[in-house]
Amino acid sequence: MSAPRPSRPRSFLVTATPPTTNGDLHLGHLAGPYLAADVFCRAQRMLGHTTLYVSGGDDHQTYVVTTAQRLGTDPAALAARCNRDIRDTLRLAHISIDAFTSPDGPYRARVRNFFTRLYRAGRLARRTWTFPYEPRTGRYLLEGFATGYCPECLAETCGAICETCGHPNDPATLLYPAATSPHPDRAATEPRDVDILVLPLEDYRGRIEAFYDRHRSAMRPHVLRFVAEMLARPLPDFPVSYPADWGIPVPVDGFPGQVLNVWAEMLPGLTHMAATARAGRDPARPAEDVWARDSGWEPVQFLGYDNTFYFALAHLGLILAHGDLTEPAAIITNEFLHLDGAKFSTSRGHLIWARDLLTKHDADSVRFHLALTNPEHQPANFTEKEFLTTVESRLRRPLATLHAALAANDRPVPPDATTTQMLGRYRDRMLRAYAMETFSLRQAAEATAHLLGLLAARATTDPGAASHGLRAITAWAAPLLPALTEELQHRYGAWERDPGQPQGASPAW
Repeated sequence: MSAPRPSRPRSFLVTATPPTTNGDLHLGHLAGPYLAADVFCRAQRMLGHTTLYVSGGDDHQTYVVTTAQRLGTDPAALAARCNRDIRDTLRLAHISIDAFTSPDGPYRARVRNFFTRLYRAGRLARRTWTFPYEPRTGRYLLEGFATGYCPECLAETCGAICETCGHPNDPATLLYPAATSPHPDRAATEPRDVDILVLPLEDYRGRIEAFYDRHRSAMRPHVLRFVAEMLARPLPDFPVSYPADWGIPVPVDGFPGQVLNVWAEMLPGLTHMAATARAGRDPARPAEDVWARDSGWEPVQFLGYDNTFYFALAHLGLILAHGDLTEPAAIITNEFLHLDGAKFSTSRGHLIWARDLLTKHDADSVRFHLALTNPEHQPANFTEKEFLTTVESRLRRPLATLHAALAANDRPVPPDATTTQMLGRYRDRMLRAYAMETFSLRQAAEATAHLLGLLAARATTDPGAASHGLRAITAWAAPLLPALTEELQHRYGAWERDPGQPQGASPAW
C-alpha cells in the first residue's frame, strides 16, 4: 500500500508565546506551547513543508520587576540571566527553534515604528483610565503590580487578565484590588485618572466575526467558546499604553511617563523575531517579511489558554488595524499542567524546573510523557512517580521486549496483509495528529504507545510485524521522539521510499 503524496508545499510561521523572563521554564511551560510547536514544526518539515519557529524573552513584563524586587536584584540583570537559562532548557529538551531573541535596539525600533504608524493613521484613541496609585512607591497598580478577584469568574487573579477564565480586567473592574507589595503592611492607594492610548476593539467587530467564521476548523473549542463569550457584549478597549517606567516608552507625544503595554508590544515583537530568524537562514540575502499579508506564510500560534484574549482578539485587532500583516491560520491553545493537583507557580515555589527533570532523564522520555498526558483541552496533572511508571511501562519495557525478540529472530520477511493494513492505519492516525486543523500531541503519543504495546505483545510469534512496526515508528514518531527514532533507524534501518516520491513524502509500506 503506497502512502498518499503530500499536499502542495506550504510555509508555516510558528510562534510560541514569549515566556516571561522572571525564571527558567518550569515543566508546565514546557508541556505547553514550546513542545507542541517543536513537534508541529518537525512534522511539517518531514512532510515537505517549510517552517520558521520563533519566540523570545518577554523582558518587559511587570512580573520581571516584582520578581527582581523580591530577589533583591536588578530587573535587567534578571531578564538577561533568564533568557540564557531558557535557551539552555529548550536545547536540553531537543526543542529546535529558529530564533529565540531578547529585546534589543532593532526590536525596540520595530515596535516603536509599528505603533507610530497606527497612531498617525488614526487607529489608536485617547481614553481616560482610572488607576489605583500607591503614593509610597509612586506606582500605578496594573498588570503584575495589582491583585484582586476576577469580575467574570470571581477567581483570585492579578491585573490585566484572569488566568482561570481568560477574560481581561482593568483596575476599575478588578474586584477588591490591592498592591502586590513586598511589604506586609500594604500601602494605601488613591484613584488617579490618566489618559492612555487604546485600540478600540469594537471598531473591528465585524471583521473579527468574519475571521472566526473562516477559521473555525483551525481553532480549538475553548478558543471559540471564549471568543463567543467576548462577542456577546461590546468588545473592550485594549490598552496600548500605561503609566509605568519598565518597558518601551510610548513613541508619540502627549503620553509622558508611559510605556507600551507589553501585550501590545508582543505582536510587532514577534514580527521582529520572525525577521531575525529569516535573516539567519541566509544572511547573504535580504530577509523577506514573512508577516506581510501577501507573503504566503501561514502563522500558527501556540499559547496557553490564559493568553487567548491577547492573541485571539487584541493581536488580531492590531493586525486588522495595521492592514498589511497576515492573519493567523490557527491558534492552538493548551490548558494548565498541575503539579500534585495544584497549578504550577513560580512565585509560590510550587513547580518542577524543566531542566531538573531533563538532566535526570533523557529528553525523549520527558517529551513522551508530556505529550501522552498533555493538557490540550483540560488541565492535566504531573507527578514524578507517574512519569517514571508511564515511561517504563509504555515506552522502555515494550522497546526492550522488541529488541530481545528481534535479536533472537532477525530474518527479514515482507509484511503480511494484516501488518500492512495496521501500519497504514498508524500512519494515517499520526498524519491527523500532525495536521494543523487536528493537531494533537496526545494522539501522536497514544498511537505510538499503543503500537509499541501491540508489537511487544506479539513479538515472539510475529517478529516480522515487530521489525516493520519499529521501522514505521522511526518514520512517524520522529517529530515526537527525535533521538529515540534516530537510534532505532541506526539499529533497524529506515523505510525505503518509492523513487517517484518527493523528498519528505510518506514512506511506502
